[in-house]
Amino acid sequence: VPAVRESVARGEAIFNSTPINITNVAGINDALQQPSVSGFCGTCHDAPNVGNHSVKAPLNIGIANAGANAPPALDIAALPVFTLQCVAGPLAGETFTVTDPGRALISGNCADIGKIKGPILRGLAGRAPYFHNGSAATLLDVVNFYDQRFNIGFSEQDKRDLVAFLESL
Repeated sequence: VPAVRESVARGEAIFNSTPINITNVAGINDALQQPSVSGFCGTCHDAPNVGNHSVKAPLNIGIANAGANAPPALDIAALPVFTLQCVAGPLAGETFTVTDPGRALISGNCADIGKIKGPILRGLAGRAPYFHNGSAATLLDVVNFYDQRFNIGFSEQDKRDLVAFLESL
């Protein structure tokens, strides 16, 4: 049991302090007009002890991407795929291939394609599959997605420890 507690503690430290270069996130980089934002897991999952968003912040980190832009760490093979074409506004002429239109279903705005509100992390271990579209079967799949998406560079031990921490929430 002490080894598990040590792993959880290391995972918590990773969650709270590992630098993440946040790029190409609709709802952050475009909203701040900065191509890169220095952050960590808690930048988005910022409510203490529960990991929820403390502000309304629908984001598109690429989970819903399909086709050529499908995230390699996620399994979207069984998900429906939508092709959305923007006919007006600043994204007129753009085509998006996604497994979930996200907030665009509510707003009708192409800028909201793929944007979703992140889930609360408390009790996460009991809610597989993960992500809004179920594309991650395990918490390790979730960690691998973030590691690949943001080029974090987690070691295999870091991944195990981060999973142990997420399972403890």
